[in-house]
Order: sequence, then structure tokens, then C-alpha cells
Amino acid sequence: MPKKVSRKAERHAAIVKNLQSNIYEDRNPSITAGRRLAVERWVRTYIRHVEYLEDGELQFLYNVFRDENCWLGARLNNTMLGQKLTEEKVSEIENPFSRYDMACRYCIVDEIQKFFDEQFDSYKQGFSSGLDDDSKPVTDEYIRKELLDYMESQDPVLSFWINKDSGKFQNPQNNEECFQRALELEWSEGLDYFSHRLRQQGKDSTNLLIKTITELSGAQTKESIAAILDFCLRNIGNKNPLLDELSRKDRGVYSLFRILVRWSFFDTIQDIIPIFKDKMLEGKMLSPQDYALLLSLLSDKVIESPTLGSQARKIMMNLIKCGNFSIQEGKEEKAAVFFCGGIVPIDHALSGLIIDWVNDNETDSTRDVKKDEILEILQFAKKFCSDTDFGNFKKSIVNNLNMVSRHGMKDDVNYDKFAEKLFSELEKKVSPYSQGGDFCSSGSPKSVLGGAGVSGFSYHRK
Repeated sequence: MPKKVSRKAERHAAIVKNLQSNIYEDRNPSITAGRRLAVERWVRTYIRHVEYLEDGELQFLYNVFRDENCWLGARLNNTMLGQKLTEEKVSEIENPFSRYDMACRYCIVDEIQKFFDEQFDSYKQGFSSGLDDDSKPVTDEYIRKELLDYMESQDPVLSFWINKDSGKFQNPQNNEECFQRALELEWSEGLDYFSHRLRQQGKDSTNLLIKTITELSGAQTKESIAAILDFCLRNIGNKNPLLDELSRKDRGVYSLFRILVRWSFFDTIQDIIPIFKDKMLEGKMLSPQDYALLLSLLSDKVIESPTLGSQARKIMMNLIKCGNFSIQEGKEEKAAVFFCGGIVPIDHALSGLIIDWVNDNETDSTRDVKKDEILEILQFAKKFCSDTDFGNFKKSIVNNLNMVSRHGMKDDVNYDKFAEKLFSELEKKVSPYSQGGDFCSSGSPKSVLGGAGVSGFSYHRK
């Protein structure tokens, strides 16, 4: 029985949907998809600020997110966004947010003192009697402390910029310490700001960013952690030292990818994959099990999200390229990805690709490309497994599709029959590797396995 969706969850979903629908469509569908995802993340981060807004008040946010100045490609431009969120009006719509809160979060330092004084004056009006609960005189110092304590209980960032004793804006000078404090608070806008200040001082923050990534990559898969990792990765030029550090850490590479995949930071993953080249398995950066696990996580994204599925699938194929399955070196590790001790680590990942291919309603050419990619992976398995292990590998894939229900599977489709047909077709193909074939440099399989359509497959599931 499906779970009942709460009113709060329904409201959250409605806000996200309405905001996403108001974003201008970019010519590049990946940018449009990235912007929609950025809006969804923003709402989750600032849900306390938006969940009780009326529809008319939400128009303010619609206007903000429709402003091209608030975007850098598929990413939000924190500097411009912070300025917009602290304005009194945008397109004649009143700002429904606490301007002080937004100034603190987005480091609009020139406005923080003014907005705090306004907050203080408003809060002070609640102490009309001039006495506290113990009948002691209520001083400005007392009110200020109460206000800052309350702010800190809501969000520690709100008390970061104000000196509790004086009530005045404090502009910290030790940017490295502030960076660490922002890290403790999981405050990505603060990391952005203080990292920029370090660069302005002529200081190289690369080592600081690498240290942050290696420490956080084993943390919980929280979205705030993923956002910090994403920020750090995008601000490191030469990533080879990072690769060295992650290689020394137990499951370091897997842990980093796992968090980024969980929260769909696919563009960042695509940017860092080239540093791994063919080192994934041969360099033992990933165990065969973790390699297959990572592909499985991506396959879930492929079938769960129509807007992001193509990006997740592209990453899967690029990771398979990094596995360097076109050569025999490191055969044991490569074979273990497909079959190991009676287990098929990659069955979940391949099943996801097959489901996505069968469900594809795009052009025949798109479906043929997806089919060829799957056949290419099956060819790798056939190359590295013994005949017995390959037979068990085939059985596991077919059984997985027959018995395991996954997101996106249609009740009237026999996905296992599609898999059987693929394996049958594979037997008729000539291995491209016996003729010197390889994975092409663009990251897409250079298939010689044919591109037959899906005619002749059964569309009825048991």
C-alpha cells in the first residue's frame, strides 16, 4: 500500500514544481536540467524560509530564479542571488524573507549591520514592560543576548557576524579559520565567500580544499556535505594531488563518488572522471565490488529521473571506460566485477540499463545506441569470465529482471525476455577485441555489435 503523502510534503513538492516551471528553458537541455535540480536543492536547504509562503509571496522567488544574472550556466550565482534575496522588492514584489537571514547566509557583509539593527528594534518591542520574568530591568544588552541566542538556535550562521557584547558587525580577518568554521556549519555559501577572500590575499587554497574533500568523503551522505564536496572539487585546478590522497584512504574514491551520485552532482562527476583514466581497477582505486556498487547507484538514477538519466548513463559508460576492459591486464579484478564467488556484483547495474533501454520512447537511433552499450558490456563479461561463470552471470541478470521489482518497471513488460534476447544476439556477434577493437576516446563505445531494433521482444511481464 503506498504511503500517504503529508500536506507538508505536498506543499514542498508544489513549490519546487512551480519554481522549476518558471525557469527559462536553455538551448542545452543539460543546463535546464541542472537548473531545475539547483532550484530543488535550494528549496530543501531553505525550506524553513519558504514552506509557509503564500502563492503571491512565492512570485518573488519566481522573479529571482528567472533572472539570468542569478545563474552561472547550470549553477546558482551566489553573489547575485544573495543581492537579490536582500533587496526590498524584485519586479515590484515585496521580499517575503528575512533580509538579515539572507544577508548572513550569502555574506552580504555591507548590509548585515543595518538589517541586524532592524531585527533588534523589532525584537525590543516585545519587551514593553521593561522587566524580564524575574522582574529584573531589561537592558539593551540583555535583549541583544536573547536575540542572538535565539538566532543561533535557529541557524548558527545568523549569529556568526555579530559581536554579542557590542552588537556590532565583526568582520573576521583570519579567513582560513572562518573557512573551517563554515565547514563545521556545513555552510557552502560561507565556504565560497572565505575561499574567495583567501584568493584575494594571494593564498592558494588548494591544499585546504583537498584536505576538506578527503575528510568529508567518508562522512554521511547528507546533501549539505555533497554541496561542500561539489564546491571544493570545482575550485581545484590540478586534481592529481587529490587523486593521490583519495588513493591512500580506505574506499576514498568510492566514498566521494557515492555522495555525489546520491545527490546528482553529475556535472562535477563528469569533470573529475578524466583524472582516473584507466586507473580505476588496475590502480586498485576501487575494489571490483565498489566499482560495481558505484555503477549500480548510477543505474538507479538512470531509471528514476527522466531529466537526469541521460547524464547518469553517460557517467556509467565513462566509468566502464575507466575500467579498461579492452585489455587483459588485471584480469582477476576485472572478472570479479562480473562474477565472483557465486555473486554477480554488476547485475543490478546492468538490469537498470536494460530497463531504461526497454522503456525508451525516443528515436530508434537513441534506443540502438543504448542497446549497443549494453551489448558492449556483455561482451566484456564474456571476455573475462569462464564459460561456466558467464552462464551463471547470464542467469543472474535474467533472474534479477524477472524477480526484482524496481522503479520504472512496467507491469505488462517481460524485461527478462529482453535480456535473454540480448544474450542470444551476443552469441551471434564477433568480438571486436579479437580484431583490435577498443573503447573510443570520446567515452562512447565504438560498437561493432550491430544495432538491431527491439522488434520480436515480448511486452508482457509475468
